[in-house]
Amino acid sequence: MKKTPKMRELFRHIRDLMLGEETVRRNPSTADGDGLMDQNSYRVIEVDKLLDTVDHAQTLVGKDVIHKAFSQHVLTPQQIEEKQQALKELSDDDELRGDVNRLLETAAEKEYVFYRLLLSTFVGFIFSPDEDRLEEAGYGYGVYDKATAFLPEAVTQAQNIKKPKSVYIQGLIDELIIFSGTKPYKLMVGPVYMLMGKFLLKNERSWKTPAIKLRTSLFKPALLPLAFLAMVLMPYILNVSIAQFTVFSLIPFIILVFYVPVVSDFDKQAFILPLRRIFARSQDVERAVYAIGQLDELMSYHLYAEKNVHQTVLPTMVVSSSQYIDVTAAVNPVLGFSDEQYVANDFDTSQHNLAFFTGPNSGGKTAFCKTLAQIQLLSQVGCYVPAEKATLSIADRIYYQAPEINSLDHEVGRFGTELKRTRDIFTAATPNSLVILDELAEGTTHKEKLETSLIILEAFRRLGSLTILVTHNHELAEHYLEGDLAVFRQVAFDGERLTHKFINGISVISHADLVARSVGFSKEDVERILEDKLVAATAS
Repeated sequence: MKKTPKMRELFRHIRDLMLGEETVRRNPSTADGDGLMDQNSYRVIEVDKLLDTVDHAQTLVGKDVIHKAFSQHVLTPQQIEEKQQALKELSDDDELRGDVNRLLETAAEKEYVFYRLLLSTFVGFIFSPDEDRLEEAGYGYGVYDKATAFLPEAVTQAQNIKKPKSVYIQGLIDELIIFSGTKPYKLMVGPVYMLMGKFLLKNERSWKTPAIKLRTSLFKPALLPLAFLAMVLMPYILNVSIAQFTVFSLIPFIILVFYVPVVSDFDKQAFILPLRRIFARSQDVERAVYAIGQLDELMSYHLYAEKNVHQTVLPTMVVSSSQYIDVTAAVNPVLGFSDEQYVANDFDTSQHNLAFFTGPNSGGKTAFCKTLAQIQLLSQVGCYVPAEKATLSIADRIYYQAPEINSLDHEVGRFGTELKRTRDIFTAATPNSLVILDELAEGTTHKEKLETSLIILEAFRRLGSLTILVTHNHELAEHYLEGDLAVFRQVAFDGERLTHKFINGISVISHADLVARSVGFSKEDVERILEDKLVAATAS
């Protein structure tokens, strides 16, 4: 038996989205060896929050393109450059941006019904449809008419868009225009004829060809004589006295029992279902829909920059033998998006591949390291980054290791669990990897922690990966002071107030007393609470 071809991947995924069987987030289905980051790093870097901030897409396929880009795709330098040039043109050319936005607005209005055509079950007029299960009332006439206007209208708007200068936008517009020459497009525009199970276009049939034309309504001129004949013959078929009937009294009966079910089901089985199979399995259709999603992705990145309260730039992306980041006045892409008071920081590892962040808890060390990872990710999907200047080399992978108490391996404890994670990162890392480690070798003695951490750091340094360590152990950083082997950044203070600003140097104390006072559990607080409890105990 011949197997039915599977629906294209894009439409399969959209079906799962519409049924609620899958989220638009694509990372859970991405293997750890694929894409720019593994699932642990994806979670720690909080990519979902980054997506929520960056995603301004109007279409479902646009959201799918963005979310796939953030989890699965590693773009080439040329692809990044082409997307950046496209974003520059969208920013500079109001007319082009307006044309693209109008295309996307129209697509957003029509897109959903197109997916309903491809994916729904048509249950007729007797049964009540369950929209959550992608069921539609009727036989598909209304859905078909609206759905088949989706891509033709997008093509018409693409043909009228001002000619872009950027290769990337022109390529997407061309994809839509080229679609106008395909068979699926011509079937959508119609008219469509059917002969012996084969679909014909107007120019493919002659007046001699006895083909049936698709009419998306119950009014069929060719069937009216047959319907009239059925009304005349019905009394004889039912074997009743003709005097009991008139032609007009039979009309409702004929329509409900004979005409509507037979004609509608014929149209559904002969035209609508076969045509939608052609559309759903067509690579031409999928490419056209995906081109709309890619235009929406571009516009989304433009809107992210436009709505950001901080300055944004398109970073300079370079190909280098080793990974580095050089940013000026960088802020967190999520937390700083709408916070004008968010503190900006500089960071430059163009001369080193090892960096240390030291200082107290709540000083912003982890937040800024997540900022660096998120900026690296934004840069590599071709998006703007929140900074005054940014130059980054293209990373092959981004790793972020943070303590995960909830996933301890009971056989080896916390030390072994974290060491296994570090081993996996080191095994996969290359000189072009960005590796951020939030503390190292936790769960052992201080002496063993330092010894193990130095072994690991030296291995990463010799490998060439850009390795950033967040640590309270100033001894680790001090080991690399002599010989200018690393970048050292510490939390700055204004008196006793944390500024979330980073300056050069190593913090030799973690200011635990300041943190303890801030949470109300300093030495004085402990004594006061204890005294109160003892007094209460004595009084009782």
